Amino acid sequence: MRPRVALPVAATALSAFLLFALELYAGRIVLPVFGGSPAVWTTALCFFTGAVFLGYLHAHLLVTRMQWRTARVIQLVVVGVALASAALAPEDLAQLRVSGMPPALNVLLVLAAIVGLPAFLLATTTPLVSARFAARGDDPWWLYAASNAASLGGLLAYPLLIEPWMPLSAQRTGALALLGVLAALLCWLLISDASGPALPEHAAAPPLPRKRQLIWLLAACMPAGLLSATTTLLATDHASAPMLWIGPLGVYLGSFIVAFSARGRRILPLAERLVPAAVTLLWIAYVARIDWPVLVIVPMVLLSYGVLAVAVHGRLAEDRPGEEHLTRFYLWVSAGGVLATGFVALAAPVIFEDVFEYPLLLIGALVAIAALTPHAPSGVRVPGATLRAAGARLLPLLAFGLVVLATMAPAAGPGPAFVGILLVLGAIAVVLGTSPRALAISTVSAIAVALLLFAPHPVERVRSFFGVTDIIEAADGAAFAEIHGTTLHGLQYRDERASEPTAYFVREGPLGDVMADLQQQHSEGADIGVVGLGVGTIAAYARPNDSLTYFEIDQTIVDLARDDRYFTYLADAATEPEVLLGDGRLLLAESPSGQFDLLILDAFSSDAVPTHLLTREAMDTYARTLRPGGMIAFQLTNRHFDLVGAVAETARSVGLDARTKSFEPGSGDDVVALPSTWLVVGDSEDVSRLDALGWDPAPDGPVLTDDYHDVRRLLKNAWRPAPRPII
Repeated sequence: MRPRVALPVAATALSAFLLFALELYAGRIVLPVFGGSPAVWTTALCFFTGAVFLGYLHAHLLVTRMQWRTARVIQLVVVGVALASAALAPEDLAQLRVSGMPPALNVLLVLAAIVGLPAFLLATTTPLVSARFAARGDDPWWLYAASNAASLGGLLAYPLLIEPWMPLSAQRTGALALLGVLAALLCWLLISDASGPALPEHAAAPPLPRKRQLIWLLAACMPAGLLSATTTLLATDHASAPMLWIGPLGVYLGSFIVAFSARGRRILPLAERLVPAAVTLLWIAYVARIDWPVLVIVPMVLLSYGVLAVAVHGRLAEDRPGEEHLTRFYLWVSAGGVLATGFVALAAPVIFEDVFEYPLLLIGALVAIAALTPHAPSGVRVPGATLRAAGARLLPLLAFGLVVLATMAPAAGPGPAFVGILLVLGAIAVVLGTSPRALAISTVSAIAVALLLFAPHPVERVRSFFGVTDIIEAADGAAFAEIHGTTLHGLQYRDERASEPTAYFVREGPLGDVMADLQQQHSEGADIGVVGLGVGTIAAYARPNDSLTYFEIDQTIVDLARDDRYFTYLADAATEPEVLLGDGRLLLAESPSGQFDLLILDAFSSDAVPTHLLTREAMDTYARTLRPGGMIAFQLTNRHFDLVGAVAETARSVGLDARTKSFEPGSGDDVVALPSTWLVVGDSEDVSRLDALGWDPAPDGPVLTDDYHDVRRLLKNAWRPAPRPII
């Protein structure tokens, strides 16, 4: 490859690679500061799409408003300032957490402080280099596909090569080194390229119709919004981590590669034929809030999202303008990305009480395809041809549906039958969707019917940065239960059993053993800390002379636990509990040493694993807050991950011993009791007292650290998840 081509291609590829590796790195280091919530990643997506938009706007203004000599001086300044900003970025992110600021805005503030200017520089490179490429008479559009291919490379390299093999503490140094290489390359290109103006939009070129530009904006919005919403759908009950983030983002980038390469566009007709099946499977995954097997839901959602993204981006690429409007086209595409991700991360949690943005984005994608699809001439339809066309649209859905049902068949519970009913409803919508516009209308109708008939109707629903929480009637109307995402977080009776702990915390279960031992060892009173409030069930164990402190990150959970229409554990406690708002690990790091006799960890967002609370560094923090003889109890019940061995080995790595016990409730219990798995760590002499109560030495496992805490290897029941408990 000639240097005239090789250097611009290298700069474009390196900047794209770095941008997406940096995005994952930034999300990874910010995640623990905000409780490990999946919303941290959707907010990070919003930030980086915003950085891309500003970078594209900057490049567009340089190319269309300035002479190249002036433009390159400005860009050289941007390179220098961005490099200095990266070197001077703060490392203690906990200090950037602002009390009282909405978490989503705080995440944006933190990201701006640590990666804002470098991300802006990286975003300017592709459109600027592409414009110079076009100014020399070369085809610039393939650079867009090449840029997205390099972005995909960065996306895959981070969780597969960088994160597993390079400590988190060393990744910043590596990123700075690569950014320095890119800065040197850009300076060389800018200094050596002194000839002529850039590529201003030709005055003689016909102006772009405003309607056409707005359609580009609409088409760019929908896949970007679905990227955020799909990631949240998959991360809610698993771990919010780079390995899970790359699936939807990789599909999103791959759809651009396909759409903007000549060979890739050959599969566009196939993608469009699969759109009815894909969009139906996506809304079924949204409506059917069941315990999907991991190896069913992840491939189904990613494949369906990929089909839809390729169809929309393929139509968008076919409608791209001439090269004189190249940077304007990039600008509209990037504007669609930031509007959509901003809508999902910032606006939707405030506007909607449920995740209604997901079906809205699905419908929007169908509308975008319809807007970009030329209208076929009207004519007389032959019945046989109409039936054949309907069958062709229906066949992919039936094929995908049968595969889904076959893989779900071993799972317990009503899930497969429920999905079968929704597939029938979806098939009707597909048959009626004889055109892109008709498919949008029939899909709207099908989703509305499905939500009306099958969506849960809670007593109360609240939504925050940390997810959706429902209050429902349980135990045949005798109790209220709190459901966060898809997981039960607590339950309380409204009769004479109101003072009894329930669910994972019953007296007959492992926590009952731990509390009985604590009360025996500290008959005069004990100091207890609890990370994760739930509905306040553990307060039922408190004695008048005990001290109880909760650490809870979500204000909506605190408000519900104090709402005596539903729960009174806090109000009725024998000692008034203190509730501190914030991430448990960060708050405990600020707590005095030797504060607690017992520390209980019960912090989950839906069923996701807050891995930053389980690492060796976190264990050191917890151990520092214990008094001599104190113990730490972990509530590790999880439908998808077997955490006991890893957390136990992590505790051993800091000199603690571990015991574990699993509990299966009997059929004649007076209160709702749920299966649970607990782990207790402390000095060997202390935890060994539990041996007489049926506790066992904990198994071995990997040590989790802040540098390395990937829990993928702990995944269990990928085909047959445990059924959701009946309450």
